[in-house]
Parts: sequence; structure tokens; C-alpha cells
Amino acid sequence: MKRFAVRPAGWGWNRTGSGRGKGSHVAGALLLWLVASPCWAQLGGIDAEFAGAGARPLAMGGAFLGLGDDATAAEFNPAGLQILRRPEIAWQGTYTLDQRDEFRPNSSLDLNRAVVEEDHNEWLTPSFLSYVHPGQKVTWALSQLTTIDFDHDYSDLGSSRFNSFSTEATNNAFGLTFATDLKPRFHVGVTLRMNRFHYEFTEFDSGPIKGNGSALFTTEFTDWSPSFNLGVLWRATKKWSFGAVYKSRQEVSNGVFTTHLPQTFGVGTAYHPNDRVRVLADVDHITWSDFDSNPSDPFVREDVTRYHLGGEYLFKLEEERAWFVRGGLMREDSNALYYNGKEEFPSSVLLAAFPQQPERNHVSFGLGLATEKYQIDFAVDHVLDAGTIFILSMIHYF
Repeated sequence: MKRFAVRPAGWGWNRTGSGRGKGSHVAGALLLWLVASPCWAQLGGIDAEFAGAGARPLAMGGAFLGLGDDATAAEFNPAGLQILRRPEIAWQGTYTLDQRDEFRPNSSLDLNRAVVEEDHNEWLTPSFLSYVHPGQKVTWALSQLTTIDFDHDYSDLGSSRFNSFSTEATNNAFGLTFATDLKPRFHVGVTLRMNRFHYEFTEFDSGPIKGNGSALFTTEFTDWSPSFNLGVLWRATKKWSFGAVYKSRQEVSNGVFTTHLPQTFGVGTAYHPNDRVRVLADVDHITWSDFDSNPSDPFVREDVTRYHLGGEYLFKLEEERAWFVRGGLMREDSNALYYNGKEEFPSSVLLAAFPQQPERNHVSFGLGLATEKYQIDFAVDHVLDAGTIFILSMIHYF
């Protein structure tokens, strides 16, 4: 019987088994799904929560830039793929439960009688699948990522029910990643993406939900555009490693107007005091102001800074398996559109409907099980006073 061993590989836990570059497993490269980063809507605009790829990073508060030692590195920090020693396939499923207060006018004809109601949304999505193939000098990977998966229906609460809308938006990124060494323990990587953005909006003449009532107006478009992720990872000592990533912005156009999905700048570090403990910290900055199609109007979307802190502990090691517990915190600025009221005659209704949102705090927790052939991870991410995300992911090693 083979014995499962947990030992430092680079600065991470690894399994005994095949070495780098053995086995083609090219068929696995054709198995692609996506990271669906759940995206919630408010009347004030998109307020996106990006869960990212993998239950393991999410359980650690999204801190992973300085570690990047599994298949999800193609999204977090592509340089980390060079650490891997065996081909692997990773997949992920996400369940989102979101409850929050949302402004709604009391009726279409009386906007000044505004009310606040609880908005409840929940959905289940397949969210991540990638294939990673390590080589002697270059590691490559194929992945598919959904950065936006948005489906929202709205109706006012008045008896007339004149305002009834349905909005759907998805953004799928198909990625090809390459990682290599510039020098021992200093890795670089790039993920080249082709993104497909699809948007559909329908206004109905009546009815609180999509499909209840006849459509008065419908607009729909699809746009393809490239982008890339560029990352570096420096394993400075046996206890410390550092990472950085840049994710380029993506252009979206319907032929009439053009906007951009944001670019991201991030840095992170990981500390490994021993074989059982990891502590991670990341900071990233996302330029959501790029998303504004008209920056001169009184509706503003500001850039976001996020702070991540997390850890992982190997709490039980058995002959054939190892068990992990993880936890983390994340604090982030809101990227929701708001009305700044800097006009000669500001609107009190718009100030109530589109307020500037406060910072958001996440608390996360997770468990992991690793064997010689598989790793299964579960995570819960709870946004205080808002939604909860449940993620289950699995990695299969060849």
C-alpha cells in the first residue's frame, strides 16, 4: 500500500507520486468550465462580489497571491503554476444566498414615496474547471472563467406595477496560461484570455417577475475581447514567499458605446513557520471607475481596495489522507454606482435610490481533505449584513 506523505514541496504541501512532466493526459485539457464569480445587483448598479477560483483561497479570505500552489493560480497568480509537479484537473461549484435591503419606489407614479424592502436572491452555478500540465521548463494550463454571472428581476411595489425589468449579464473568460522560472524559486506566468460578454435587458408592461407580462422593450448584445493576467512569485526563503499580479482591463462594446471591465493590481505574501501552518495577506486595487461610460455625470463608481488575511492549518494527518482547517477575513470598498448630488438642483429621490455604500466585511471558513489522488475543499464566505457564498471544489491529480 502506498503511504500518503505530507512534506514541503517548494513552500507547500505536496504528495508523493509522479514527477514533473510524466504522462501526457492531453485529453484533460479539453475539460473546461468556469469560475462563476457571483455578482449581485442593486437598483444603484452592479455591486459585484468576486468569489474567485477555488474553495481553498476563498476560505482564507481570498489571500493567495503569495502562495499560488494549486490549479487556481491561473486566476490568482499564474506564476504559481510552476510550483506544481503533477498534471491536475480542478473544478468548482458555487451556491449563493443573498439577502439585502434594496431601495424601491412605492409605485411608478409616485417616486417620492420610496420604501426599502429586503431583496432575496439565490442561485447555484458550476463555477470552475481547469487543466494544468507541468513540464520540465514550462507549465501550461487551460481554463474557463466566468467573472460575471448576473440574473436579476425587478418590479416596483405599487399596484400599477408599471416598472418591471429583467437583466442578465455574463462574462466568460477562456484562458491559456504559461509559467516558467527566471531563476530558481523565482517564477513568472501569464494567462492569455479571450472574453465573451453577453448582456440582455427586457422591460415588461406588467408583472413583478420575468415573463409575467408582455415585453415592451428588449436589447441584447454579445462582444468578444482579449485580456491577460501577469504574475510573479518569489519564494525568498523556506518560510517566506511573495507574489504580485496585474490583470488587464477588458473592453466591452455594443457598437454604440464602449466601456471597460476593471483592471486589477495586487500584491501578497505567505508565511510558513512549519509544515502545518500558513499565514497569508494580500492587498489588491480594482479600477471600477473604468466601468463608467460617462464619468462627467453625477453617477459615480469608484475604485476599490481590498484587504485579505487568512490562514491554513494541517490539523490531522493519517496514513492515506490529511485534513485542513482554514479561515480568513476580507475588507473591501464598495464598487456600487452612487449619485453624488453635485448638481445645481440635486434630487432627493436619487440620493435615496443611489446612496454611497459603506465598506463591506467578509468572514470566511473552510475545510479540506487531501489524498494522494484528490483534494476536496469546502468554504463559506459570509458578507456581514448581506449574502453568503458556499463553494465546493475538487482537484484530481494524475
